[in-house]
Amino acid sequence: MTSKFKLLLVSMFLALLFMPRPSSAATAPPEETGLYLYIGLPDLPKFDPHFCEALSKDFVDGALVDAYWNEIESKPGVYDWTILDRWVQRVVTLHKRLSIAVLAGLYTPKWLYSPPYSVPENDFDYNRSSVGVSYIRMAQPTFWSPAYLREYGKTMDALARHLHEMQIPGQPPDAAWQALRIVKISGVNNTTEEIRVDNTKPDNGPCHQSDAAAIWAKAGYTPNKAVSALLTIADETAHAFPGKLMSVAIIHRNAFPPVDNAGHIVAPIVPDAATTGFLNAAVPKYRARLLVQWNALWNGWAPKELVAAGKSGARIGFQMNGFMGAWGGSGYIYPHWKIEACKTPADFQYLLDNGLNMGAHYIEVHFASVDNPNWAPAFHEAHARMWGFEPGNNASPKPAAADLSPAKARN
Repeated sequence: MTSKFKLLLVSMFLALLFMPRPSSAATAPPEETGLYLYIGLPDLPKFDPHFCEALSKDFVDGALVDAYWNEIESKPGVYDWTILDRWVQRVVTLHKRLSIAVLAGLYTPKWLYSPPYSVPENDFDYNRSSVGVSYIRMAQPTFWSPAYLREYGKTMDALARHLHEMQIPGQPPDAAWQALRIVKISGVNNTTEEIRVDNTKPDNGPCHQSDAAAIWAKAGYTPNKAVSALLTIADETAHAFPGKLMSVAIIHRNAFPPVDNAGHIVAPIVPDAATTGFLNAAVPKYRARLLVQWNALWNGWAPKELVAAGKSGARIGFQMNGFMGAWGGSGYIYPHWKIEACKTPADFQYLLDNGLNMGAHYIEVHFASVDNPNWAPAFHEAHARMWGFEPGNNASPKPAAADLSPAKARN
């Protein structure tokens, strides 16, 4: 064997020895990965077979199930998980993943407002509809009250115990807990799982909406109190659900009232001080365990605070904008700011691609979209991209990106 050949063999061996190896941590899809079917009111109690069929589709990886605090704990310390359990069982038996939220706000149990808890109650005249009239008289708690935070924490502890102990026929013990991937940081809500409270301006419309800022200022609200309450809920959620991701859904504008830390009503800022303050504290603390999401995926840019959270170590996700599509599917911004449900498969594909291109591995989708056979190819392509199986050159044609400023985001 010549010296040159020996030298060549040694060189080849060293090259193989120090060749970079693929890292499973770097290439494996994140644990939250998937398209999750949103299941909330009014569909949660119905256990609609069409929803069950949608959940079984191969591109649907899991479900977000909204639980409503006043439904699961109508009496202090007495829990009724019946509505929730049916969906959890279906998710597990289909070998899907689970994301879960416990909503308060409008759904705060009434017993919290009475002794011995005596959480202060704040009442608002509120129009729930963006296009018509859906008047309600809405009670919202003083959510920074120690009694409120203590009882919400107890409920989250009870939910964690229940999922650990839940027995599902034909499934191994602890199957519900193992299926759980994400728990929402909730508890400070209006009518949906985003962190927000009523922030309406007074008007002379059919609902005569309340001056929410004045009501909150009188109740003693400040951004610092909101941030402290949200961090308490986040810490309690993290403790109750070890090893699980936590998601917080944010609103880009008007999530919290324009009241400063001196209790004065001030000019609104976007994003508001409470949302910004919470993210500035929670993102460095929880990093990759925190998933910050925006529930209005559209054909424009994401809010700057979502992007900043992703750059600072948090994960990001989206919910498709059922609001823009008036729950008839996902909305699309067409020329002249005309908001309509998606008209073409290419438009729908662009919405999903927009979220993926911004780094999301988690997208919540609505039944009306999942049930539409015209959108199935887009879902399959997005699912393939999420899991690292590129569909090659079979992608649907994409429309040009919309020139839409994040400052114009409606939600």
